[in-house]
Amino acid sequence: MSAPAAAATTGAPLPTPTYGAGGSFAISCSSRIAAAPRDCLDVVVASSECTFLPPDQDNAAWNRFCRKCTIDSQPDDTPSDPTHLRLGTHFTFDVHLNPSEPDGAAAGQAIALQVSVLEPIDEPAGSEDGSPPRKGWRIAWKQRASLLMPAWLLRSERVQEFVEVEGGKETDYRCWETFYGLLAPVVRMAAAAQVERGFEAWSEGLKGRVEKGGRGE
Repeated sequence: MSAPAAAATTGAPLPTPTYGAGGSFAISCSSRIAAAPRDCLDVVVASSECTFLPPDQDNAAWNRFCRKCTIDSQPDDTPSDPTHLRLGTHFTFDVHLNPSEPDGAAAGQAIALQVSVLEPIDEPAGSEDGSPPRKGWRIAWKQRASLLMPAWLLRSERVQEFVEVEGGKETDYRCWETFYGLLAPVVRMAAAAQVERGFEAWSEGLKGRVEKGGRGE
């Protein structure tokens, strides 16, 4: 297996596909996964993979941060399998800000989201800075606004990139979420450390699921 995932950090805002530059702050993490980018993406978009099961059951879930993913609605062109995240999917995560909670813990915080980007990465080498070409996949989702939480008050978008390395046999995984709006500084003070731990649990769980073949071993 590849090296352990790096610790998540909170820092300056990073651009996101929907909201661009700006914002209040970003939480980010990264890791090297010993699998192809598409294998990593396939786990992330499978909503049933997130449903948390005891570890002695087959297909025990990898995700201690978001322990359940409920599909609320799919775009009109959804294929016969409605259980996977697609561009435009509305879904709700059951978020546990303490990933160390026991397996039978009560439901966490319901966060309503929408897939805002799902696309291949195919970027040529940079002629000016000498950067190498990048190939892989990118998925992003943003928080759905509501009457109680309008976008001007708080909005965020999370981006995950899976870029192939070692000839496509391994993946450089990079994830960041940028927070915008008047309440973003409050979120940073109140919950940034918890979200960091959640991102670390997500990254470590994803790495373990993909590298061990998806059996929760």
